[in-house]
Amino acid sequence: MMMLRRMLSRSFLQNLNGRIVPKKKGSFRRKDFELSSSIVSATIMLSCGGYVAWSSNEDVPLIRFPLSINKSKLEYHPNNIIDSDDDDEEEDDDTTDVINWSGTHKVTIANKNYWEPESIEEVERIVKSCHERGQTVRPIGSSLSPNGIALNRDGMISMANVDKILKVDTKNRTITVEAGIPVRQVIEALRPYNLTLPNLASIAEQQIGGFTQIGAHGTGKMIAPVDHYVTKLKIVTPGKGTIELTKEKDGRLFELARVGLGCLGIVVEVTMECIPAHHLIEHTFVLTRKDAMSRKDRLLKEHKHTRFMWIPYTDTVIVVTNDPLNQIKQKKAQQDKPPYISDEEKKKPLTDLLTQLCVENGQESSVEDVKEMGFGELRDAVLAFDPLDVAHVKRCNKAEAQFWKKNEGYQIRPSDELLQFDCGGQQWVYEVCFQSGTQENNNNSDMSFMDDLLKKIEEKNIPAHSPIEQRWSSGSSSPMSPAAGTAESLYTWVGVINYLPSDDDQQRKDITLLFNTEYTDLVRHIGRPLKAVAHWAKLEEPTTVWKAVELKSLYLERFPITEFNIARGIYDPKNILSNPLLDLVLGKPIQPES
Repeated sequence: MMMLRRMLSRSFLQNLNGRIVPKKKGSFRRKDFELSSSIVSATIMLSCGGYVAWSSNEDVPLIRFPLSINKSKLEYHPNNIIDSDDDDEEEDDDTTDVINWSGTHKVTIANKNYWEPESIEEVERIVKSCHERGQTVRPIGSSLSPNGIALNRDGMISMANVDKILKVDTKNRTITVEAGIPVRQVIEALRPYNLTLPNLASIAEQQIGGFTQIGAHGTGKMIAPVDHYVTKLKIVTPGKGTIELTKEKDGRLFELARVGLGCLGIVVEVTMECIPAHHLIEHTFVLTRKDAMSRKDRLLKEHKHTRFMWIPYTDTVIVVTNDPLNQIKQKKAQQDKPPYISDEEKKKPLTDLLTQLCVENGQESSVEDVKEMGFGELRDAVLAFDPLDVAHVKRCNKAEAQFWKKNEGYQIRPSDELLQFDCGGQQWVYEVCFQSGTQENNNNSDMSFMDDLLKKIEEKNIPAHSPIEQRWSSGSSSPMSPAAGTAESLYTWVGVINYLPSDDDQQRKDITLLFNTEYTDLVRHIGRPLKAVAHWAKLEEPTTVWKAVELKSLYLERFPITEFNIARGIYDPKNILSNPLLDLVLGKPIQPES
């Protein structure tokens, strides 16, 4: 009988009551964990394990991305994806396995080089000691970044226990928190004051330090990435001790530190702007590609938040808009309200396909199990039959398009609930950002990029899973943000995805190889004339020497890397805060002249 594996979606993660606790409080370890619910525990062992992803039989393949110079090439080694054979049967109590949420990156670190302070004073002592010894101490948050940007097997410091709410300033509408607190807890702390954060990413499980340091973003043409709303930072630096930075006092250094990637110092306190709490009215509807492209400017202008989800191999674009609630919009929503459709009927395109696939493959399925599955779980289940077969992916994408057509409509909820959404199960994701003109004059590069990308995907028969997500933002005043610019700038963010829908080692290796070569190579090729750069949390190491050279050339064009490295030379002269990925992209700190 077929086991319809219930993949753990991010929406489920947000509802976990427990957290993984090893022998040493707060770290993300594979064993000795406790959860408040045995049901949750069983689900995690069947799926991917909260902030850390693994499977019960330790067969989740993860990628190390070893890059070795050989015959003038940086060789990509798909065989180094970690599978069940890589782990010893007996756990080593002297090491900790840290795995990112997507289950795509893992490091094994000696416990003596893994710290979990519970106060800022402890952070200061650890950083001082590590600096004196030249010991790596890379800051890590929730380990949610798809590329594992926080990981370093030579040394890490978890901020999970440095997580206090310090001050809510209702007069100036700011909140000051310690860096390890999850975004969702910041939102809850603001609720009694009728305040909320200006924007959110797709999930709220990130720690506020990582949330801002990698320049997370939501969507809204006049809304900047989240780092732009940071007004004050306290960071513990190896070279200069603990410093507090503000725009008024520190100018350019403060701006560099807001998207500092953890390379200028370990962020321990963050002060952010807040806005009045409000309800949004969300409208989800389906357009053709032609209609989406022709109506894009109007949609961006008329709605505070606009998101497109393009479905490859179909003429379907899902549009999601969100606007502050008012009587006019509420009345229109009531007038345009579609006929009632049950949840079972809404999911029918996917449940029918799943039942049909089970029959075609000679496998049994439980009707009750299928009925209980959510959207993300159903998508994973149908894809899992053959996620790299283009004909099969077309069937899955067609069913998803039909699902969204049945789910058109409106909903009204608090802004923090609607600006988050279910991103699906374990996955590879690659997102790029580039300027698309100005607020007043969109040059349409956002649509020409999508048109070219979709055509090339379909010409090359790439098994592109759905959706390709597109969002927009204004410019950020942080020079290391991919959207560095002004309030008049307009940027677009485009993310492609391939899910890892099953535990089959070979299948996951094959998906990984395709995604990190042919698929993302195509995105980079189309984006190069537009100077498109990756979201810092989704940038992967290049797979050849020539790709590394191209990447470094592009990043020197887009970012003030020399200026940033000079600052690193002052505040982290021994380079103990970085990791191999960032050293490859940024280079090493530039030491100040004596």
